[in-house]
Amino acid sequence: MRASSIASVQSTERTFGWVVRRILLYIGLALAALTVFALFFALTVHLGITDKVNSWFNGGWIGFVAYTVLLFWITVRQSRRRWHHWTFWCAIGCLLTVHCLAFVAILRTYRYWRVIWFWPITVGEAGMFGGILAWLFPERRTRPKNEGF
Repeated sequence: MRASSIASVQSTERTFGWVVRRILLYIGLALAALTVFALFFALTVHLGITDKVNSWFNGGWIGFVAYTVLLFWITVRQSRRRWHHWTFWCAIGCLLTVHCLAFVAILRTYRYWRVIWFWPITVGEAGMFGGILAWLFPERRTRPKNEGF
């Protein structure tokens, strides 16, 4: 066997093993999260505080948390090259604060907020956040030299 074919087999096996470990990690994390949620809901039912929980823990708040996590996870992940700037993390913190203050005010005022309404707002916010971060942290690209002119 040639050395190049051995290297390709080893890299394929290493990649496959890495994928299997990563999948098992995600399954474990999902099971742990489901266990925490199940314990939380079982305790609220057992202790008889479901009416109190339902008054403040409705679909709007669940959507707020889920879409906020999704929005900021995507925003931060897309900005990986900016992670080393401490000002980037300050900007993310400011954006998160403004986002949370706005939605807490909306959800406290408008009690029957529908979860589906978060989707178009989140898409718009993602565009705004991307634009703000691109404005605050412009990429430094060099112009190609005009060689024939």
